[in-house]
Amino acid sequence: MKHHTFEDGLKYKPDYKWPKPGTEKNCPKCKIPLELCEDKPSYYGKPWWCYKCQWQFSEEDFEAIKSSKK
Repeated sequence: MKHHTFEDGLKYKPDYKWPKPGTEKNCPKCKIPLELCEDKPSYYGKPWWCYKCQWQFSEEDFEAIKSSKK
């Protein structure tokens, strides 16, 4: 059995663009206000959370949704 290592290691926390505190957005799926999560070193999820549909969104997701509607 061969073992492999990664020279540069693995990155577990993606570099999401984090909106400014106080920013508000609605869920693109169910249209209710999203919760903006805190950008803490121990948090590995996306910035936006919808409690109703249990989905996470990033700023990159919103850009992709916007460009797909054109």
